[in-house]
Amino acid sequence: MRSGDRGKISADGHLKITGRIKELIITAGGENIAPVPVEDTFKEFCLPCSNIMMVGEMQRFMGALITFKVDVDLKSGLPSRNLTPETVAFFKKELGLDLKTSDETVSNPKVNAYVQKCIELTNGKSVSRASHIRKFKIIAEDFSIPGGELTPTLKLKRNVTAKKYQKLLDEMFAADAKL
Repeated sequence: MRSGDRGKISADGHLKITGRIKELIITAGGENIAPVPVEDTFKEFCLPCSNIMMVGEMQRFMGALITFKVDVDLKSGLPSRNLTPETVAFFKKELGLDLKTSDETVSNPKVNAYVQKCIELTNGKSVSRASHIRKFKIIAEDFSIPGGELTPTLKLKRNVTAKKYQKLLDEMFAADAKL
């Protein structure tokens, strides 16, 4: 069946839809970047990551918006700012940090250093330098269906998410304009 979706078979044999095949980011240099494989690789290295969205349409480099796994209200579907118990345990064991909320992760230097290390590992597996992530921002609020960033099948709505976080993206790419 050819639905235009990209998928992955899990260890228990279930198909998981991971994104769209035709998703491409075109950089200022004219490179076509398929973000989904890079995002999937990042998630393999960064276990507490819930969502990542590569950005860089008509920019000189790739950036990323990153969220961590948080508890979700089962009735409303809205993500809280409380990290999942697994994420709390991961930060405690791996980084020696006692973090409880996603707000605490945003500006924590150890968390930022850990994410940078995961990005370097991801970049090491990239097919080209153009697809390397150079900058990132951690977002306290996870992507969700009620928030508008995800479809009902949990695929990322890139245009909606980029519009929602436009100010953050402008800051990320504005620093490059000064170079």
